[in-house]
Amino acid sequence: MLAWEAIRDVGRALPWLASEPQPDPVPADLPAEKRAELFRIHAEALRYRHAVLYAVIDRAGKKLAATLGAAEPGEILDPEGEGCEALEKADAYFKTQRDELGQLREGLIGAGAPSGHDVFEALDRLDGLYSSIIATMQEVRWGLLIADGLKEPGSARTYTSGAALVAALDD
Repeated sequence: MLAWEAIRDVGRALPWLASEPQPDPVPADLPAEKRAELFRIHAEALRYRHAVLYAVIDRAGKKLAATLGAAEPGEILDPEGEGCEALEKADAYFKTQRDELGQLREGLIGAGAPSGHDVFEALDRLDGLYSSIIATMQEVRWGLLIADGLKEPGSARTYTSGAALVAALDD
């Protein structure tokens, strides 16, 4: 498999593999024992989601690293830009997921979840994983763009003086 195909496939698959419906909000007018049970169920669902997604991300990261490591020197890794586009869409997906986790947090607080409840630890852990995924997507995407840009014929410029460099920056 070509490097760009693997990058494209991972970028396209991650949001699909990570998609889970958000749990229903906890109504604030439920009796305390029912709300406590729903908070526990939410925490369990968030921990499960983290565990499953972490395993997928770990495998995807290893696949990308192996694919990039096997690329031929000088090979353009994303000739059509499909890999970068897929990574950008995955990045946007996980940013939206982080926003939804923020809304879930507000809903749990509004429903009276105690600040020390483990649902918030599970929520923070999943949010941290999403944040890490976003950073990785951006790092891989920018790495590809920079590496492929440097390999393009005629893309490297040399300057004979500092004045020439400054003049080129003004262009």
